[in-house]
Amino acid sequence: MPRFAEFDVEGLRKSSAVADFPWSETWVTLIRVDAKGVVRQAKSLTEKVSLLTVASEKDLVIASCPEIYAVDDLPAARAAVRASVAREMTPSLG
Repeated sequence: MPRFAEFDVEGLRKSSAVADFPWSETWVTLIRVDAKGVVRQAKSLTEKVSLLTVASEKDLVIASCPEIYAVDDLPAARAAVRASVAREMTPSLG
């Protein structure tokens, strides 16, 4: 398997450019390619939390929804997905 020195995402839109990126939507799939070329995908919130937790700055992380976005701010993506999980677990008061 090839080893990638760096991924070039200059041609992709950046997830940080979207004010309220729809991280928690089921139609958003996250894809991670690590430095060894191993590819993983995440569709559920639980899978997305897991994928973003292990992702590093050396990995390529993209979001497909249906356009392709480079996830260029991993800490912000992690926080947004965790906030979505917290909202799902909080019972509604109405």
